[in-house]
Amino acid sequence: LLHLGRVATLSTLSRHLRGHPFGSLTPYGLDRDGRPTLLISRLAVHAQNLAADPRASLLVAEAGGADDAQARARVTVVGAVAPLEGAALAEVREDYLARHPSARTWVDFGDFAFHRLEVAQAYYVAGFGAMGWIEPEEYARAEAD
Repeated sequence: LLHLGRVATLSTLSRHLRGHPFGSLTPYGLDRDGRPTLLISRLAVHAQNLAADPRASLLVAEAGGADDAQARARVTVVGAVAPLEGAALAEVREDYLARHPSARTWVDFGDFAFHRLEVAQAYYVAGFGAMGWIEPEEYARAEAD
């Protein structure tokens, strides 16, 4: 599901309304281990929230039309988000720009940086009655269909 998706809801902890969740629509990529990667401007509210508290979740839902949204598969990946540096950066950049070619316009702006969500757990819903928590080791072993 994460491999097929391109856009998700990123939830961070609000600095403005302490303790409240703050949801943002965000494009994402994946590193070689399937961990979500984000290209974030430090000017964005979610970037400021993450700077204060790196805990976040990313909700990816199966695409669909006007049918019952509750019947569609979805996964929420929970963990901490941190900026990326060094050797991992080139590979993440390549994947992200392949998924989001329009980002080439701003990827090199000084206020943008790549980040990665380190998966602590995931919660998967395959549809009605089929759901459960996924441990990080199990998540790491998963492969795209």
